[in-house]
Amino acid sequence: MAANWWLALIIIAVLNGIVLWEWFWSSEPVSKTARKWFFIVANAVGVCLAVVELIWLDL
Repeated sequence: MAANWWLALIIIAVLNGIVLWEWFWSSEPVSKTARKWFFIVANAVGVCLAVVELIWLDL
């Protein structure tokens, strides 16, 4: 069961790493609203993937 939680944590960390990479090393100017929504959507996808992974591996 602990491995499931670690995998869920890794999923969230990877998606947040992608968001941070885009914020810091992107050469295109992005508005604060777009950054906020990119962050929200990336974390929503990460949470969904983590929950699905936890449910799927418990079956």
